[in-house]
Amino acid sequence: MKKLIALALALALASLLLLSLCGCGSSLNRYESVYTDLFDTDCSFAAYCSSDEEFEEVSAAVYNELARLDALFDIYEGGEGSLKDLNDNGILENADNDILELLDIGILFYDLSGGKLNIAMGSVLTLWHDARGTGILPDETKLTEASSHCDISNLIIDGSTITLSDSEMSIDVGSIAKGYAADCAAEIASSYGLTSFALDLGGNVKTVGEKPTGKWKIGIQDPDGGILKTVEVSDESVVTSGDYERYTVIDGVTYSHIIDPDTLYPANLYRSVTVICESSSLGDALSTSLFCMDVESGKELAEELGVQVVWVYEDGSTDSM
Repeated sequence: MKKLIALALALALASLLLLSLCGCGSSLNRYESVYTDLFDTDCSFAAYCSSDEEFEEVSAAVYNELARLDALFDIYEGGEGSLKDLNDNGILENADNDILELLDIGILFYDLSGGKLNIAMGSVLTLWHDARGTGILPDETKLTEASSHCDISNLIIDGSTITLSDSEMSIDVGSIAKGYAADCAAEIASSYGLTSFALDLGGNVKTVGEKPTGKWKIGIQDPDGGILKTVEVSDESVVTSGDYERYTVIDGVTYSHIIDPDTLYPANLYRSVTVICESSSLGDALSTSLFCMDVESGKELAEELGVQVVWVYEDGSTDSM
């Protein structure tokens, strides 16, 4: 009998200890960190933890993971082993596994979207990047020439070696990098025992678990200001691609940063497209794809992948599934 009582007391103590861990129990507090130097956007990490020290440890680990991935995927200032290294030299040997996985996602969504998402469009995107800096539209002849170097079949992956068989092509993963990074950072946070947190990488929100008061409430932004609608999620991502945060105005016309591979000009079918699904990687790739696809084709793809989508049109009306 004494052994049973002792065992019961031990189990009770163990339960109390578990309840005191981050992500469980009733004595949790909300903490938040903001990172302003990652992925060319403002990022935030909010979590419910039992102590400031606990949160600071996890927040630092999350930041380090995001910074590592940002450096790997950076095509402008990345160092050795980065995608800039690949673009500069046309080959990357012993590539980091995260680069390999990210490129695989890009290749997959090129097929799923019928080419509407193309990570091999770096030559075209560079011209539009320059246009945003100069305020002058890209030259049509240069756009056409650049588009001849966007064949994704020239991106060759053999084991851990990546080769660009077209010396004029370059890779740009801006359409998928943040989603992938959010999934990786969430894995890091979860490895510390957190069960209630949210990552926001500039319109790419990844949630794990629930808040002590219930599900996370994520606002879908009205492109003209304010919140269009609020969704309640748990263990899901809410990812938006839109024309209202990253854009340029040239000769009085607003151009978004999302380029349609078919027209070589910024897509303008919608003001925004929001995808709600479990995987942030999927949500990021899909929201960009759908932004360039007509709504009928987009709905077919969304249904095939089993995700929720909200489209916002130029006139402010919405469509969803």
